[in-house]
Amino acid sequence: MPRPEIICHMVTSLDGRLLPDRWPVCQESLSSLYDSVADRFGADGWIVGRKTMEHYLATGPCSTVPEAQPRADVVADAAGRDIGICFDRQGRLRPETGEVDGDHLVLVLSERVSKEHADDLAARGVSVFFAGPDGDDIAGVLPRIAEAFGARRLLLEGGGQLNGAFLAADLIDETSTLILPVIDGKSDVPAIYDNHDDARALHLDLISVKDLDDGTVWLRHSVKRA
Repeated sequence: MPRPEIICHMVTSLDGRLLPDRWPVCQESLSSLYDSVADRFGADGWIVGRKTMEHYLATGPCSTVPEAQPRADVVADAAGRDIGICFDRQGRLRPETGEVDGDHLVLVLSERVSKEHADDLAARGVSVFFAGPDGDDIAGVLPRIAEAFGARRLLLEGGGQLNGAFLAADLIDETSTLILPVIDGKSDVPAIYDNHDDARALHLDLISVKDLDDGTVWLRHSVKRA
């Protein structure tokens, strides 16, 4: 099964930081700009980490058990909607339905998440996929998601740790970076790619550069592979 094309689409300060709430910009205008650029890719859905998804969904304690329990994926009816994918390895998210921001919710769990929690998610209309004992088998789960929903292109939209994990696994094909005319300046603010393990630097090929509203620059790069 082929995996979908992955484009990492992010908005950042000039120094590569990721917390726009800190910046002296209109958040509504920034969100509109970000979404308008994202729409140009015609993607079939988007991918975020748990901390990013907490802006949309309630959370609770971990739902893990001591032993991994290999299980089959549960695919719900997406009803023709785009998919919103979240890697929630420990089963902390508590969605009420299988919809998030108008899209179909897909949660990727570790095989240590309890059967009871996974069954509850499925009963609420959420699609549930399993990514190995620790929930980090990104390369293994992406083709299954793509096949289940006919997804050919997905936007990876953070946070920094999830982006870093995709980068380390060589699963990013293109980067789309909106650079605002802002310097964050704070050293402990997350960056676009935060990988705590050893990671090799990658060379990129420039696709395009465009000037957008208010001095924002849109850079597109393809990942150069050997």
